[in-house]
Amino acid sequence: MSSGPPEDVDMELTEHIAELRKRLTRIVIALVAGLVVVFNFSDKIIRELWDYLFHTHIAMVAFSPTEWIMARLAVSLVISFTVLYPYIMYELYLFAKPGLYEHERRFVKIFLPFSYVLFLTGAALAIFVVLPRMYSLFVRGYLGARPFLSVKRTLYSTFKVALAFGLAFQIPVLVAIAARLGIVNSKWLKDKRLIIYIAVFLLATNVTLDFTGISQLIVLSVVVVMYEVSILIAKLMEKESRESS
Repeated sequence: MSSGPPEDVDMELTEHIAELRKRLTRIVIALVAGLVVVFNFSDKIIRELWDYLFHTHIAMVAFSPTEWIMARLAVSLVISFTVLYPYIMYELYLFAKPGLYEHERRFVKIFLPFSYVLFLTGAALAIFVVLPRMYSLFVRGYLGARPFLSVKRTLYSTFKVALAFGLAFQIPVLVAIAARLGIVNSKWLKDKRLIIYIAVFLLATNVTLDFTGISQLIVLSVVVVMYEVSILIAKLMEKESRESS
């Protein structure tokens, strides 16, 4: 009797590649279709997002002939990917499913939706709570000066910070998976926390390009909170493992 996954079958490399190509083709088609649909409304979405972020009249400036169209494409792609993320993960799950054991399948089914919700929560917190307050501080007129903001660069920065928040909210999920697999434990996480915090601050500096340090500190604060929560999760999983053994 085979001890492998229940649907595991021997397949040639070409068959694996063909199956992966089929899944990726479906994903690309869905993304392109979503991009086309969202693109038709992207100008309105950008204007509403812009007004919400600044809460005051700040002109959108395009410094090149292609900037506005690139901004619309970026917004359309980000929204399409975010909405279609569950479908993308589902297609990838179906590709990997034959090689997964039953307990691994249950684990993926539980944590992937939870991970998606956490990512949306983090990104929403950045866009709807943190960034409007941060931008309102940055665009105040000083000595009569008026800010002229690049629409593409501003939106790119917005998406970078939202991505950083979304990924930070993934830390507890990733730690839970790693702790379950025995890759990390609470002691290891405690020993590495300072190194990780410094690395996150340096990475945030390069990503956000905010020389005031405010956005870096905000991102670092979120990471610190999520990391400390992850340590507690690892401790609880270790306690549960000791009690069950």
